[in-house]
Amino acid sequence: MRAVLFGGTVPPLHAKVGEFLETDPYARARLEEAEEVLGQHVLPRFSQATESYSPEARQAYLVTCVALADRAREEDGEADVCAAASIGHLPALHYCGALSFADVMRLGEAVAECENTWNATDHGLVSHFMYRVGRDRLAELVAEVAAEGGWAEVAGHFSDTIHLLNVSAGSLPRLERAVRAGGGVPVLTFPQAEHSGVNAPLRDRIGEAVAGFRFRDARLGFVRGADGVLVDSAEELRSLLRDDCVTPVDFPLVVDRLRDLGVRRVHVVGPGNLFERLTKEHFDVTVLVPDARARGLAVPDSGPARVSGGRVASTT
Repeated sequence: MRAVLFGGTVPPLHAKVGEFLETDPYARARLEEAEEVLGQHVLPRFSQATESYSPEARQAYLVTCVALADRAREEDGEADVCAAASIGHLPALHYCGALSFADVMRLGEAVAECENTWNATDHGLVSHFMYRVGRDRLAELVAEVAAEGGWAEVAGHFSDTIHLLNVSAGSLPRLERAVRAGGGVPVLTFPQAEHSGVNAPLRDRIGEAVAGFRFRDARLGFVRGADGVLVDSAEELRSLLRDDCVTPVDFPLVVDRLRDLGVRRVHVVGPGNLFERLTKEHFDVTVLVPDARARGLAVPDSGPARVSGGRVASTT
């Protein structure tokens, strides 16, 4: 059994995926469709964008993911199961048949507006990605922040040693020092809390936005990125998109669900290599790489670079 996984990564800027969007025929076709839907040219504005979560970068991310999925379906056939995480849910909802591509682009704009409005206010909270930190040590870090008068909560487990932690902004420098002192690696900070109950007002705004779109039942199994639960009804998928901003992620549960379903091969869709790393220890993984040159890979004359590897997981 095969699965397609839309990894939720930070939308890349033009330097990483601009060449793919400008030259790949699947990307060009989706760009033309997106520009008709949005009523504006995407690439010129994207080439000038300097923020990863700018409207232009989000638009380019969605086009990139859907174009890669188009090629994967054409070359390898449709997957049996679809999974996603975080921002990857939007293109995944198109792949599974729940939303048209036009509605994905429109809804992407609506969700981005909700998030930008909410994040325009400084809530005094950030989220921090870290590697090489065990779950026990992560719990200690949360307790240490609280003991020093700060606030912290887990926003996501991506493996047993890769985590996203929400934390009060004033506690961040101390947290980074504590991570390093324990042998961990502080990696990246986002200027807002992610996947947290503090975002309840944002969830309500997104709920109002998604209410205006027609969702359909998924035509293939859809594994929810937060907890690995299998969902397929239109209303479950609508709720998934609405609730993502308040729901912590536990990606190992997604891996467990895919294994339980008998998945042996996973096609990872999207820029960046985080979800490739998270899955290749468990499955035979294939990645179509839109940012190949930025990753130091050879760029083929036709189509994106294709990276394959990992081990086929036992299903017993």
